Amino acid sequence: MVNAFLLVALAATASARSDTLSGLCSPAREGVAVDLTGTSYRPEQSYAPAETVAEVDARQSMLLLADGRFLLRTSSLYPGDIEFRFRTVGDRTGESTIDELGWREGDVLQRDDAATSARDLAELRMLVPALLACDALERGAPRTGVDDGALAFKDGAGREVTLTFGADGELAGARLGETSYRYENWHVREGQRLPGRIVVLRGSRETTRWTRIHARPARPGDEALLSLPEGYRAADPAGPLRATTLGEGAYRIDGAPSGYHTGFVVGERGVMLFDAPVDVEEARQVRARIEAIAGRPVTHVVISHVHGDHVAGLPAYRDAEVLVGAGGAAALRRQLDESLPSRVREVDTGEEVDLGGRRVRILPLASAHSPTMLVGFDARSGTLFQGDLFYIPERGAVPAGFATGRELIALIDAASLPVHAIVGVHGRTGTPRDLHDAVARIANPADRGCVGEQMTRPDRCAPGAQSNTTR
Repeated sequence: MVNAFLLVALAATASARSDTLSGLCSPAREGVAVDLTGTSYRPEQSYAPAETVAEVDARQSMLLLADGRFLLRTSSLYPGDIEFRFRTVGDRTGESTIDELGWREGDVLQRDDAATSARDLAELRMLVPALLACDALERGAPRTGVDDGALAFKDGAGREVTLTFGADGELAGARLGETSYRYENWHVREGQRLPGRIVVLRGSRETTRWTRIHARPARPGDEALLSLPEGYRAADPAGPLRATTLGEGAYRIDGAPSGYHTGFVVGERGVMLFDAPVDVEEARQVRARIEAIAGRPVTHVVISHVHGDHVAGLPAYRDAEVLVGAGGAAALRRQLDESLPSRVREVDTGEEVDLGGRRVRILPLASAHSPTMLVGFDARSGTLFQGDLFYIPERGAVPAGFATGRELIALIDAASLPVHAIVGVHGRTGTPRDLHDAVARIANPADRGCVGEQMTRPDRCAPGAQSNTTR
């Protein structure tokens, strides 16, 4: 008798689960258009040095068609209103990505192969329960044992996806490798059943929380969105790791594997470098190149600010003195622990460091990007060294700047610095004219290019925000 009741209960559960999947999949069989808004949690990118995680305003617009073609637009707003905005168009043969704002990648067209495109599309589908429902109905099989009541299937990249359901048969979650998804607060909007919140976790760490989710079925004419603007081409070869002279004993490292740059100045007694990206192994390679050129040891490392990508290479400079902005030492200790060089000094007022026959100015700046910001200036070469205040890509036009560019201009003017060249960790070396040109067209942080609204609420977008042109 117990077994009979159990069989009836299991049959009812399976029926409810099947009904859930069928109801979700039905309007999405030809594809879906989705807008997402929420928060991305980025370790060691926070404004405040005492905070370990930055809460980044994240938005996505996606078009995922049944034949495997897709569009993804993303917008992420970091401290200081620094926006990353990218557009990817893909299909079964591969995918192409551009930087819509042009400040990070300029006019570079990044082309990835079919395997990468398949993985990316499969991961986008994890954010669309309706498409997971279609996948499960097409090729799902019950999974027994630890995950009794779950369904498993292979995604478009051949990886196993597991779906879990609540007691009422509602889709509750999914797992792909170490990443899990929770679908919460289900409701009906415009005839479609949607979660009110999607929580994404990597292991036990929450990485993203989508809190505004809108979707609609794909419709005729959507294919016009599957295009990229003209004027983009593959990146130029980076070349070997090398030191590019800026004149008068100032240099910049080019050709690093990460694409980051390290500026440095050579004195009679030692070398001062600016930032230590992006991991220890790369920093060791960079240090070897610097000391081979300089014929002197690295004695000082100036940290522009304490975000993780600017400091991760510090263990390669254990015998150097590290200069960091006020309040930044604790953040370095948190990130690097025992591998942090022993001599760390906070700089809270402007000072000059004597390298032997050469003095370099170090200027603190309470930036909107990070209050631990330090800027270096070498008067002999007229070179200013900074991190994340002014961006200019390796190739392409000078882009619209951010508010941090105004901060840098104010500092240069207040300190009466005769700047000839501006070296950053990202992109090519710029000039004061480039900086002023960028700030003259400063980006409006309220304009997110319609990302997060393009697919379902285009009436809320500014005129021209959906066009295939950069700002």
